[in-house]
Amino acid sequence: MMVHSMTGYGRAECEKNGRRIVIEINSLNNRYCEVMMRLPKTLSHFESCLKEMVLERVRRGKVIIVVNIEESAESLAARLELNKDVAKMYHKIFSNLKQELDLPGDIDINQFVALPDLIQPSEEEIDEDKLKDEIISCLKSALEDFIKMRAAEGKRLMEDITGHIDRIEKSMLEAEASAKTNIELYHEKLKSRLRELLAEVPVSDEMVANEAAMIADKSDITEECVRIKSHLEMFRNAYDSDEPIGKKMNFILQELYREANTIGSKSISPEISRSVIMMKEEIEKVREQVQNLE
Repeated sequence: MMVHSMTGYGRAECEKNGRRIVIEINSLNNRYCEVMMRLPKTLSHFESCLKEMVLERVRRGKVIIVVNIEESAESLAARLELNKDVAKMYHKIFSNLKQELDLPGDIDINQFVALPDLIQPSEEEIDEDKLKDEIISCLKSALEDFIKMRAAEGKRLMEDITGHIDRIEKSMLEAEASAKTNIELYHEKLKSRLRELLAEVPVSDEMVANEAAMIADKSDITEECVRIKSHLEMFRNAYDSDEPIGKKMNFILQELYREANTIGSKSISPEISRSVIMMKEEIEKVREQVQNLE
């Protein structure tokens, strides 16, 4: 499955049967999938059908769809007709005014041209089945444009995310390489501390060393590194998932952050501490990017 961004834009314009249909689609980040339709009131009964089309293609994000329909000038001109009742009313008003004010001259047709409601379009006969088919066809085109942009943005995000994931792995391997040194440093620190505490107690150096070694083993970060490797593999495998991957990746990132924190708490090695800081910085960068994925 191609990874998609939750943000995108698509547009389609279709002209047929004397009308122009323009459909625009915008989407924003959202935890779930929410579709908002902005249709002319006369077409509100088409909303559920159009929403279903969108839900078949979109899994997450707030999707806003605006549908505008304009009648062509030619079609509108063909429906224009004279409102004779309004014309008679205007003529009567002019005649009465001329008589009352004793105005010279004749009542001319030019006096009627700019008057409101004199020429009006007749009621349009709409074939709703045809109109619905036209809107559906236009929406399909807009959706293709929309999905294409989401895919392109998703690809760009994944390229960026992949770079961060590679750097997390690099920092983890650097920490892992210093794991033995970390145990040795911890061991020496514990031996020194135990000798101070047991200075007046008759305990052999061997016993102190053994006790320090047992405690120092708890500073071993090998298990955390193994789990981080496993989480990174899961993260990369998610790229090819047939399901939306944003939520899954967020969960894996939480686990990665937890393991990095554990390594940091065990570390007294400057090298490991630096690696942990790098890992956590990269994890945060990935987390920001993943918020945009479907």
